[in-house]
Parts: sequence; structure tokens; C-alpha cells
Amino acid sequence: MIRSLFIRALLFALPFAAYGAYLFLLKHRQIARPATPWAVLFIVGLALVALSFVYLGLTEGETTAGHYVAPKVVNGHVVPGHVESGNP
Repeated sequence: MIRSLFIRALLFALPFAAYGAYLFLLKHRQIARPATPWAVLFIVGLALVALSFVYLGLTEGETTAGHYVAPKVVNGHVVPGHVESGNP
């Protein structure tokens, strides 16, 4: 869980770090510093985080190939729903 949050925080910070590197390069060329596009950096960071959630949803999790068995109560205990591989 901590690793997942850390990765999302790095993805969010990536546009800000790239802009900081850009400003660092401008400092050595003695070019006037442009206004900081905070809204664009924020939106790009949020888009990267959202794309990471889409990627995670498409690549992780249980397989859906097989037969779904609904949750049921057996001897007073709830057996969660699951997917059994094989023919339905």
C-alpha cells in the first residue's frame, strides 16, 4: 500500500520536477524566466495518476476467464465469491 502511494506521489510530482529541470537549464542560458504554469502542471500530474489507475485496473487482479461462484454461507461462515477455472 505504501509503495502504491509512493508511486502515485512520484507520478504526480514528475511534471513539477521536469519543469524545475527546464528552469534550471534556463538559468544557465540567462533567458528571462517565464510565468509558472501551476494549473497545467497540476492537471498533467493528475492525468498521470489517473492513467496509472487505468493501467493498474487493466493489468492487475483476478482473471475473469472461468465460472463465477457466488458467495455463500457454509457452516455459519461466509465463503466469498470467486472464479473457478474450467468449463461452466
